[in-house]
Amino acid sequence: MRFILTAVTILVFPMAASAQVTTFENDYEGFLEAAGVVSTIDFETLPNGDPSQAGVDITDEFNYDAQGAHFSAPIGIPEIHGNPDSGFGLFVSGGSEDTWLVSSLLEPARAAGVFFGGHSTVSIYGLDDTLLETRFLGGCAELCFLGFVSDIPIGYVITERESNEARIDEFAFAPVPEPGTLALLASGAVLVIRRRPRGS
Repeated sequence: MRFILTAVTILVFPMAASAQVTTFENDYEGFLEAAGVVSTIDFETLPNGDPSQAGVDITDEFNYDAQGAHFSAPIGIPEIHGNPDSGFGLFVSGGSEDTWLVSSLLEPARAAGVFFGGHSTVSIYGLDDTLLETRFLGGCAELCFLGFVSDIPIGYVITERESNEARIDEFAFAPVPEPGTLALLASGAVLVIRRRPRGS
């Protein structure tokens, strides 16, 4: 019995000790392959399902919570920006002060990614506000993409330009596997350990 408990501890503890994060720069296909089933918010529709229009404020009360994410900014009110021809995105201006966009996940995610116009830093944070990974990406031929897959659940994502403006054009995320799936994996590990011959 002591052997089984020790082995399970060795298998589980490293996952909680430090984040293993895989980053995808302008590789959305690779991100999708690693992330699994992904939900996206492309801002082509408003939170109520109506077609997007430039200038509509995204507030605490009028937000994308039903789609799995809540968007905010420390300074300024995020608003829909763009047009039907070039597409829509989420934009915030802080006036004379620096600001950024916060994409808070309603459920913990194992993966998150952002399409943006370039020259921005994207950072992912754990549920306890620990910084898990951060990357800067400059000019891109079209839209830039930064995606992350983490073995520690992601609680929110910050996109910033270190300026008084920030914008994201699409937000993608994949939920953490259901607790039942994790429990099944853990019990499978115990069974494998228990069935190992003593001599091996």
